[in-house]
Amino acid sequence: MKKLIALTVVAISLASTAANIVLIGDSTLAPRAETVKLGSWGDALKPSLAPGNGIVNRSVGGRTVRSTKPGWAKSLELIKKGDFVIIQFGINDANPKKLVEEAEFKKTLAEFADDVLAKGATPVICSPVANAGFAKNAKADAPFKLTASRRTYGDYAKAVAAEKKLAYVDMTALTAAELAKLGKDAALALYVGETTRKGKPTFDTTHPAKAGAKRFAELFIADVKARKLPVAQLFK
Repeated sequence: MKKLIALTVVAISLASTAANIVLIGDSTLAPRAETVKLGSWGDALKPSLAPGNGIVNRSVGGRTVRSTKPGWAKSLELIKKGDFVIIQFGINDANPKKLVEEAEFKKTLAEFADDVLAKGATPVICSPVANAGFAKNAKADAPFKLTASRRTYGDYAKAVAAEKKLAYVDMTALTAAELAKLGKDAALALYVGETTRKGKPTFDTTHPAKAGAKRFAELFIADVKARKLPVAQLFK
């Protein structure tokens, strides 16, 4: 009987402390089937979660902060008190066909954060992950080159986090440093690479493959643990 009571207490404790990481972002976070080459660094966080915690992935490929707004109310419904909400945009926002200027980007990101806080959850603002940094035909010893807009929009996100005193994870810097250290061949191996888009062959250095997603998730976890950010408590 005492053993049963003890197990019941543990079960109640786990239930009361369990939380989700809710993911709001673009294609680098969006859920991916195991059968496709594309990876999601958000989904790749799952194996490292402590028992009882989960992932709710509301990320969609091609999204900007602007195009996320129509479905934002539905995402808010899925966020509960005690959850952590990773918000990462900037790649598509910089696209000239979808361009979201600095003022709108910051304003919308701040609104998302305020809504998350109102739900009793914790926003974690992230800068966008780096592009592969090497061209397909680059020399083996070519230097890493970060797409400038990654840093620009990362700085916008950092400014919002600083203004509102929110957790900020610089995924741009973390991933760029890793890719530069790896060099061309190993860096490109973390991305989709050869693929087809709309029936035409292309070389994709924007979207991580499964291996890249796994490595990016590891970088995120190592960073939040090293800095003892509250979201770190959700991981083993």
